[in-house]
Amino acid sequence: MAGNTILLAAVSVLSACQQSYFAFRVGRARFKYKVNAPAVTGSLEFERVFRAHCCSLSGAGVHVQPSEVLLGIFRSC
Repeated sequence: MAGNTILLAAVSVLSACQQSYFAFRVGRARFKYKVNAPAVTGSLEFERVFRAHCCSLSGAGVHVQPSEVLLGIFRSC
C-alpha cells in the first residue's frame, strides 16, 4: 500500500510539472506570435503548442484516485 501511495504522489507531482511547463509554453507562444488571451487560433506554431497543452489536459486527472492519504491531505486543509 505504501508503494502505491508513493507512486501516486510521484505521478501527481510529475503531472503538475508537465502541466506547468505546457502552460508556460502556451504563454510564451502567445507573446511570441501575438495571439491575445481568449483566442485559440493564430499562427500554426501557436496552435501546435496550444493543442499539445489541451491534449495533455484531457487525461490529467485520471491517475488521481481517492485514497486514504489523498483524503487525509484534503481533510487537513
